[in-house]
Amino acid sequence: MKSSEKDLNRIILAAVLLVASAAALITGGLISEKRDAAVPAVEIIEAEPEKTEALSESGEIATASESTSGERLMVNINTASAEELMKLRGVGEKTAEKIIEYRQQTPFETIEDIMNVSGIGEKKFEDMRDMICV
Repeated sequence: MKSSEKDLNRIILAAVLLVASAAALITGGLISEKRDAAVPAVEIIEAEPEKTEALSESGEIATASESTSGERLMVNINTASAEELMKLRGVGEKTAEKIIEYRQQTPFETIEDIMNVSGIGEKKFEDMRDMICV
């Protein structure tokens, strides 16, 4: 085999290894964990920007904000537990119970529907708007 053929073979081998490494990085290195098909009721998002976008169950883009504890989160008001709902600004134990009672009768179709729950008006809704999704 001539030296030019050996060089060409080395170049081809290097290209194959480079492509294989890139494929491994893309499929395994960039995905830190596999997610289940189910959407979590609360997702804590670690992000640098002021607001982070997440896809809700309905396929709409929702924006995550900081909770009262300073965590970034997005709460699905149709599936969240009372404890998870209480992470929202302005929601205590009683309001969380009212939200759960309401959604058992009528699931929320939009985030604005939460204002149909007794005790949640426009002010409280505006405080939690960036933290909830359906």
